[in-house]
Amino acid sequence: MNSLKHNNPQILHKNPWTSIFYLVLLFLAWNLFSQLIGTGIAVLVTGVGFMESQQLLEPPFGPKSKIFMYVAQGISHFLGFTLFAFFFIKTMDKMSLKTYFNRKNIGVQPSILIVLTTFSFMIFNSIIIEWNMNIEFPEFMKGFGEWARGMEDRMMELTELLSSYDSFGEMLIALVIIGIFPAIGEELVFRGLLQNKLQTATSNAHLAIWISAIIFGAFHMQFFGVVPRILLGALFGYIYLYSGNIWYPILAHFVNNGLAVIIMYVGPRYIDDFDATEVDTAVPVYVSIIGLFACLIFFRYFMNLLKVKTQE
Repeated sequence: MNSLKHNNPQILHKNPWTSIFYLVLLFLAWNLFSQLIGTGIAVLVTGVGFMESQQLLEPPFGPKSKIFMYVAQGISHFLGFTLFAFFFIKTMDKMSLKTYFNRKNIGVQPSILIVLTTFSFMIFNSIIIEWNMNIEFPEFMKGFGEWARGMEDRMMELTELLSSYDSFGEMLIALVIIGIFPAIGEELVFRGLLQNKLQTATSNAHLAIWISAIIFGAFHMQFFGVVPRILLGALFGYIYLYSGNIWYPILAHFVNNGLAVIIMYVGPRYIDDFDATEVDTAVPVYVSIIGLFACLIFFRYFMNLLKVKTQE
């Protein structure tokens, strides 16, 4: 098991909770600024006024809505996560990026096992997705339930808009914006920075993983998808904990996001009755259980393979 906590001068010489406080505070401020920049550039690209741009984000969506969202989301996410993580690692933690991006320890076999682990977990997680989507609130929480459902419906419409591809080139753009950017940026922030600092602050790796996963799930602001995202965050956290290499959770994150993009592109072209809204439909319970067992088996092989490589 490899951890960065002994290589982090910010953690070694300062109270780790102070480092976490600065991380959260700077991250929120940086993200707000990044969203303003992303929105501003999207306004320039689409040639609409700032007030008109707000209408592009509300249904019914038009062609300019997709362009606006691609530009705004791509730029704001890259700046708000990846660039922020680079800045914090270099400036606040005073560490080399090579500490995280250690390409020498990446192997083909472990990478294949991570792909299989993630895919198996996605099969299992489909039943959690469907359960979470159909949660009903008690009467005293009716107001919150209606608000959350309204947010979810709006996000579903935006997802459908961003997941309809007119060409292979557009699919590749989506793969970068939806697959690559979040995989790198979110793993650096939630696992590389937050999880490491929480592990040092609490002296409990499992607690650090689950706190980071809960924050990861809540950050996406979709209550009816929060539980499966928390579980995904925990999976990425354990992959990082036992590998000590940020590239493996990045790969797992990319598989989860990228596979959805590819399915949305291939599905309508080869399946006559393809329905994008049913992509996350739960598999039968026994298939979900098989997926979970397969995930555990592949992950076990992954850990054993890393131990062998370490001993060589």
